[in-house]
Amino acid sequence: MKKYIKDILKLVIFLALGVFFIWLSLKDLTQKQIDEIWQSAANVLTDNRWLYLVLCALIGFISVIIRAIRSVLMIEPLGYKVSKSVSYHAVMICYLANMAITRLGEVLRCSVLQRYEKVPFEKSLGTVITERVIDTLIFGLMMLATFFLEYDKIMQYLTTNGVKENVLAMLSGSGKYILLSSVVLFLLILWLLRKKIKQLSVYQKIIKLLKGFWEGLISIRYIRKKWLFILYSFSIWLCYYLMFFAAVFAFDDLRALGGEIALASLSCVAIGTIGFAVAQGGLGAYPLLVSGVLLLYGINKEVGLAAGWVIWATEEVMYVVLGLVSLAIIAIKKSEKKEQLQT
Repeated sequence: MKKYIKDILKLVIFLALGVFFIWLSLKDLTQKQIDEIWQSAANVLTDNRWLYLVLCALIGFISVIIRAIRSVLMIEPLGYKVSKSVSYHAVMICYLANMAITRLGEVLRCSVLQRYEKVPFEKSLGTVITERVIDTLIFGLMMLATFFLEYDKIMQYLTTNGVKENVLAMLSGSGKYILLSSVVLFLLILWLLRKKIKQLSVYQKIIKLLKGFWEGLISIRYIRKKWLFILYSFSIWLCYYLMFFAAVFAFDDLRALGGEIALASLSCVAIGTIGFAVAQGGLGAYPLLVSGVLLLYGINKEVGLAAGWVIWATEEVMYVVLGLVSLAIIAIKKSEKKEQLQT
């Protein structure tokens, strides 16, 4: 019972964050600006521009297939032969479930593999953790690439909004001594209270998370086709990039970026991904972050929000539709299996 309450609380909190980000993105807009957002979003239905969104969804579908194949590759060293089709349905159900309750998808994914491919739950969960580790590392590389490639734009944005000056003020004059003293004092407090801190459940969860991260990372050495694994891993994130890049062409204002489209897409994918971590399914947060990034490229907030919401909705609809199809297929397989056992 406590677990259900915990899951419900997680859902409520993440949905509340999504609603908060929606409010944050709209609170300072006039009715005219809101109408412009709707109009920009509606314009993708004209002149067959919606076909770019179909292409976006198709690339997203390919990314799921690659992830499913990579999963098969990771489970092989454990001594289990997993069907690519079952692996695909497991991944697709994972995406669908995570839209409802965070991390529920991973549980269902491992449950599907256990039921239909006889892969022990804890072993498949270990491969999922490894996937998360690798995806986190690639995401980090994408963030670094974005920072170095668009350093001038980022610095210009920080300067315009006064962030750069505030940071420099902290690191100059008496500010740097105050900052240094605060860090030393903080570390001293941690050292004095180290025994009590180690007893905290939060501390134990963080240590467990770090251990899982490390174990997932070193488990890659057991994969037989390492280069193929690396290729699949980067291909998944290449698909994420191409999804956004394709969808950009559905908007006249974004298409007008010309030679900047490639880097603008990279920046939006890198920063926009954070939205999926802070809000349920990226609700509200993803469009807000995308619009903020596009401001660096001279795209006004209205168009940026319209693009963010349309691209987000395209991805989510794709995951919902295909996820429900996979759920139905798995249900049919389950009923067929029962009939076979009865006969």
